[in-house]
Amino acid sequence: MSNALRGVAGSARLLRMSKTLDPRSFGAAADGKTLDTAALQRAIDAAAPGDCVRLAGGTFRTGTLGLHGGLALEIAPDAVLEGSPDIADYRDCGYRHREMGETVSLLYALGGDDIEIRGGGTIRMNGPAFMDWDFAHYCPREIDPATVEPDVREQMVCAIVKRPTQPIFLDSCRRVRVHDVTVLDAPCWTFTFSNCEDVALERVTVENHRQIPNCDGVHFSASRRIRVSDCTFLCGDDCFAATCITNPDGVCEDIVVERCRMQSRSAAIRFGHLDSTVRNAVVRDIKVERSNRAICVFAKDGGSVSDISFERIEAETKIHAGGWWGKGEPFVVCAAESTGRIDRVAIRDSSFVCENPGVVAGSGNVRGVVLERCSFRHEEGHTHPWFRGKIDLQPNAKLREAPWAPGATLYADGAEVCIR
Repeated sequence: MSNALRGVAGSARLLRMSKTLDPRSFGAAADGKTLDTAALQRAIDAAAPGDCVRLAGGTFRTGTLGLHGGLALEIAPDAVLEGSPDIADYRDCGYRHREMGETVSLLYALGGDDIEIRGGGTIRMNGPAFMDWDFAHYCPREIDPATVEPDVREQMVCAIVKRPTQPIFLDSCRRVRVHDVTVLDAPCWTFTFSNCEDVALERVTVENHRQIPNCDGVHFSASRRIRVSDCTFLCGDDCFAATCITNPDGVCEDIVVERCRMQSRSAAIRFGHLDSTVRNAVVRDIKVERSNRAICVFAKDGGSVSDISFERIEAETKIHAGGWWGKGEPFVVCAAESTGRIDRVAIRDSSFVCENPGVVAGSGNVRGVVLERCSFRHEEGHTHPWFRGKIDLQPNAKLREAPWAPGATLYADGAEVCIR
C-alpha cells in the first residue's frame, strides 16, 4: 500500500458512525401514562453530536427536556411526544424572558448548533389542561354576558391557570431545522427562536385551541436568516411573529415566509413590537383564513421596521368576539403614538375579504407604504355590530371611534401611502 493510501485508510478509521438511540433502552415506557421525562433525558444526554434520538411506536409522556447541539430528535409517524398535563412536571430552564418571566418549556436549548426536530410524528402539548374553561375573559362592554350565544362565547379568550410559558424555546442556537412534524395544543407560544441564526421550518403544522391567549405559532426574536415554508398555523394568537421582544438591542432580519396557510384570532403575520428592530423580509403565497388581522406591522417605543414585502396574499378577515387585538382589518401598518418608524412596506398582487378597512397610521413616521394591484371586498359577520366604526391600533393606542365611512377599504392617517 502506498503512503498516500495508508493516510486515507488511517483517516477513515478515525471517522465515527452516527447512532440512533431508542429511549426504551433508557427506560421509557411509551405507554402514554408513565412519565418518561428521566428516560428521555438520559437518551438525549447520551447522544453525541450527529446522533439521533428516535421515538417510535408509542406515546412518550414527558415534562421539560433539554436539547443540545448536534442532536436530531426524530418523532416517527407512529409516535407522539406528549407534554404532561401537570405543571409540576415542568421546570424553569434558566432563561428570564422579558415578557413571560421565568421560561418553562417542554423542549429547550440554550446555545447549541445543528439541532434538528423531524420525523412525521406529533408533539401534543395538552394546552387546554392549563386553562380555566369555566371563565371567558375580556367580554367587551358591548356584550351582555348573560345573553352571549354559545358560538360567540367560543370566540372569547379563556382564563389561564398556570402553564408552560415557552413550550419549544431555543436561544442563541445556530443552524436549526424543524420539519415534517405536527404540533398540537400549545399552552403559550409554540415555537420561540431567540437570538438564533439560520433557522428553517418546513412542512410543520401547528394547531392550537383558538381560545388560548398567546398561543403563537412561531415567534422569532432578534434572529436572522429565517425561512418558513409550506407550513400550516392555526392559532389563537399570532401565527408568525418577528420581533426583538427578548433582546431589544438585537435585530430580526433576513426572513422568508412562503406557501403557508394561516388562521388566527389575532394577526396571521406580525412584524415589530415595542422597541424591536425588524428588517428585510419577504412574505409570499400565503392563504389567511378567518383571522382578526391578516398583516400587522407595528413600531413603538423607538422600534424600527423596514423593507418588508408581501406578495400574493389571499386573506379573509373577520371580527371575533372577545379581547383579541384586531377588528377584521386586512392589514394594519402602525407607528401612531410612537417614537418608532416604519419604512418601505409593500403589499402587491393580493386580495382581501374584510370587515373593516386596511389601516396605515402614524405621525409622519410611516413612509414608503405601497399598495399595488390589490383588491378588497367588504363583508360583515354577525359579531360586527359590537365593533362597527372602531379603530384598533393596539398595542400602540386604545380602541376608539373611527372616522371612516361604512364599507371603506383603506384608512390612512399621518402616513405616506402610494396606491398603484
